[in-house]
Amino acid sequence: MSATGIRVGVDLVPLARVREMTAAGDDGRLHRMLTPAETALSRFPTGWDLHGVAGRLAAKEAVFKLLHVPDRPLPWQSIEILKSPGEWPLVHLTGPARRWAADAGIEAVDVSISHEELFAVAVAATAAAAPAHPHADTQPHVGTYQHPYPHTAPHPHTDTYPYKEEPHAEHHLVQP
Repeated sequence: MSATGIRVGVDLVPLARVREMTAAGDDGRLHRMLTPAETALSRFPTGWDLHGVAGRLAAKEAVFKLLHVPDRPLPWQSIEILKSPGEWPLVHLTGPARRWAADAGIEAVDVSISHEELFAVAVAATAAAAPAHPHADTQPHVGTYQHPYPHTAPHPHTDTYPYKEEPHAEHHLVQP
C-alpha cells in the first residue's frame, strides 16, 4: 500500500514576456499554449487580458511541476485552467496530463494564482497516492551540504547540514 504525499508546484511568469508575445502578433504561440476555453476567458474585445494569460501560463507550469514527469515537454493543451462558479481557478486535465496524474494517484489539483504589475505567480498543490511515474526514482538523494562560509567561532554542530535533493524538472514558457 502506498503512502499519500503532498505535492506542490510553483511558477512565476513576467507580464513583459506575455506582453511581448501579444505585441508581436504571436497569437499562434498563445493559441498553442491556451485551449479555446482558456482563450475565451483571456481575450476581450479590446485585446488579451495580460494578467489572466500570465496567471494561466504560470498555473499550467505549476501543475506540470507537481506531476513529477521526467523527460517530457509540458503538454500545454492537456492542462486547462478555467474558472469555477465562484471565479477561482479550476484545473481540468486531459490527455497525457490526465494519464500522468492517474499514474501518480492524483485525483484533483488545487491552484492559487496571484498577479501584480510585473508578474503572475501560481501555486499548485495536491495529494498523491503513488509515484508520479512507475519508473521514476522516487527516493530523494540524501547527502550533506558543505556550508560555504566556515564559522569563525567554535560552533556546537559541524559545518555540514543534512539535505534532501528532490527530483525536479525545469520548464520554460517558450515550449510549444
